[in-house]
Amino acid sequence: MKKINIILATVIALLTISFFSSCKEKAPIEKQKMTEMVAEYYLLDCASRHELREVKNLDMNLVYVDFLNKHGVTAAEFDSAVAYYARRPLEFKEIYEGAVKIANKNLEEINRKLEEH
Repeated sequence: MKKINIILATVIALLTISFFSSCKEKAPIEKQKMTEMVAEYYLLDCASRHELREVKNLDMNLVYVDFLNKHGVTAAEFDSAVAYYARRPLEFKEIYEGAVKIANKNLEEINRKLEEH
C-alpha cells in the first residue's frame, strides 16, 4: 500500500510540474512581431498568385527566404511560432485579426499610389 501511495504521489507531482511548465512556455516569436510577419506573409502569398509578369518570374522560394532573413527568423522558428499560436486559438485569432488590418492598410496604400499614376 505504501508503494502505491509513493507511485501515486510521484505521478501527481510529475503531472503538476508538466502542467505548470507548459503554461510558462515562451512564444518562439512575440505576438506583435508575429502579427507583422503574418501580414507580410499574406501579402507575399497574394503576390505569388498574381498574374503580373514581374511576379510570375520571381522564384517565390527566394522571396520567402528573404522574408525570413528580413525578420531575423529561420523557417523552423516561424513554423514553431505558427504551431505555438495554433495551440492558443484566442491569441492566434488576435494575431490574424491584427495581420488583416495591417494587410488591408498596406493594400489601401498600394491602391492609392496606383490611382495617382
